[in-house]
Amino acid sequence: MIEKYYSAVVEILERIKKEEKENIERAAELLKETLKSEGIVHVVGAGHSAMLGEELFYRAGGLGPVNPILDTDINVSHGAEKSTAMEDIKGYAEVLLKTAGVREGDFVIVVSTSGVNQFPVEAAVLSKELGARTVAITSVSYSRTLQPRNTYGKRLFEVVDIPIDNKVPRGDAVLEVEGFPMKIAPVSTIANCFIANSMVSLAVQGLVSEGVTPPIWLSAHLPEAKEHNSKLFEKYRGRIKLL
Repeated sequence: MIEKYYSAVVEILERIKKEEKENIERAAELLKETLKSEGIVHVVGAGHSAMLGEELFYRAGGLGPVNPILDTDINVSHGAEKSTAMEDIKGYAEVLLKTAGVREGDFVIVVSTSGVNQFPVEAAVLSKELGARTVAITSVSYSRTLQPRNTYGKRLFEVVDIPIDNKVPRGDAVLEVEGFPMKIAPVSTIANCFIANSMVSLAVQGLVSEGVTPPIWLSAHLPEAKEHNSKLFEKYRGRIKLL
């Protein structure tokens, strides 16, 4: 099973590298421009998609100005059934985006593998209305097999500036166990993290090539981290979750 799961993951990552390279590069260019103009990177997703916000936020070797929109009502650890139900509530994403301070010139990553519920589509549409650049991480093939379940009648990949396809199959899970009717072992989190960190890496490379110092966190375990990170704390205090 280890070998089968490894092979499934590698196949998906290879497809992303080959087929989504151009979209990741385009998204990285938008991200680079956002960072140059002192914008904030907001990450929004429901359920397990919200994990990407944790991945990018206050991470050693990661970007400083990342604001994960991790509301407890949409987070599975605070209620599984509740988080699913909240995805269908009209206006919920709008409240979260406005209280999170999304504004013109910011960069919003909306994560939803299925990409059809009210929450992610509303988050993307309203982020654009607020003047932010929008990128989706979603499964285009999976989404196309589902009917939109939102007031816009759209799928996530249809309403953002740049959609990035995570190549995740319908249902997310990829392994079959003989004698058991359901697939197991999801792959979306691994795929999403690969996409996001690739995009960030390209943006940072672009900044350095232009002579701009990128705002990167140092691991708190390193002796020079306190002095380095304190400057980022002060720079972004009030716009990202620091307390």
